[in-house]
Amino acid sequence: MTLIERFGQRVSDLAADRPDAARRLLTTGFRANGVKNAVAHRGVSLSDRMLFRLVNDTMIGCLARPEQDVMVSLFTPCELLLSQGLRPYSCEGMSSYLSGSMAEQGFLHRAEDEGISPTLCSYHRTFLGAAQTGLLPRPRFILSTTLYCDGNLRTFPYLAEWYDVPHFVLDVPYDTDEAAVQYVAGELRRMAEFVTAQTGVPVDEARLREAVGRSTRTLRDLDAAMTARRGRYLPSDLTSELMRTAALHFLLGSQGAMDYAAQFRREAESAPPAKGQQLLWIHTTPYWVPPLRALFDRTERVQIAACDMSYEGIVEMDPDKPYEAMARRLVLSSFNGPTQRRIDRALEVARQVGATGAVWSCHWGCKHTLGGARLGKDAFEAAGLPTLLLDCDCCDRSYGGAGQAATRMEAFLEMLEGRER
Repeated sequence: MTLIERFGQRVSDLAADRPDAARRLLTTGFRANGVKNAVAHRGVSLSDRMLFRLVNDTMIGCLARPEQDVMVSLFTPCELLLSQGLRPYSCEGMSSYLSGSMAEQGFLHRAEDEGISPTLCSYHRTFLGAAQTGLLPRPRFILSTTLYCDGNLRTFPYLAEWYDVPHFVLDVPYDTDEAAVQYVAGELRRMAEFVTAQTGVPVDEARLREAVGRSTRTLRDLDAAMTARRGRYLPSDLTSELMRTAALHFLLGSQGAMDYAAQFRREAESAPPAKGQQLLWIHTTPYWVPPLRALFDRTERVQIAACDMSYEGIVEMDPDKPYEAMARRLVLSSFNGPTQRRIDRALEVARQVGATGAVWSCHWGCKHTLGGARLGKDAFEAAGLPTLLLDCDCCDRSYGGAGQAATRMEAFLEMLEGRER
């Protein structure tokens, strides 16, 4: 058993009877991981180091200083919280960290023992199990959206009842027209009133505009970086791709996310020519699968040129109209509306970054992604983009199939390389 396996087992065992002790141990582990990554960064880009520090510090704060925690779902706009000095407390982000600590199994079992369906997304099941043990601190309140993830409709009402805290649901309609944008802007104003009622502090409109302005600059730099990186080599790994999702969702609007995106753009603009495959990745990355991780670990052979969990919110926004800007990001997200919108946007990005192939990550529990997989593959390949449908679970190690996933990925890369030759 490795050191991380022993650590994860100890956290899981402690949580059953001494959740406060388990939380302190987990916090210490996250801090130690931060120190390790600060000193052992050979071959790691400055932008990836900035990204890790930003997300890791947030996770530590959620556990160690929970008095400012507000629990959020992944697509919840958090500029309102950031403008009030509150900390977004991400269900999916914390579950990723629990999985990275190899502690998720005990919490998955706890959730199922409490009657949570095993078909629910493992990110949500892990978080629910950890909450049920008392490991995860009580938030001040909860904000969630109806966008895309059907797990939100079950998980967050359950957590609001479990923690006995207020909960606001931001409704995002299926339509993608201007009327929908105005409707969601109204919902966001209602959310601002809800936040004010919980904190006793009125929303500072000037600070909100500043936060939305940072979001706008962050997404513009990401878009420019994706264009600049076409045909260039930017070393990275599966874990960094997952952390990028955090920076561009629940940390979007922060100074740290904006600084990261600016550095990422500078690196893309000065990167050397690429020698290997440039992949478009759909959905989250199974970073915990060792042989699969090894294939992508800072190698010239293959890079993920773009992931739709990062670029889905890139839309034109006017930060001087913050509520409309945040609403536009939600309504026009490539995850909103029919699956064809997600496919069409992916094809646009594939051309933008010069992708040579695509991977559709079929994360168990994400019914929308699983349901659109065959449609996506057919559309991508009709457009000349070879596509691998990769069955996996990006949070739950008990899913298995690690060797098979790596074997299929290796064969896919060999096929792409054969096409080039």
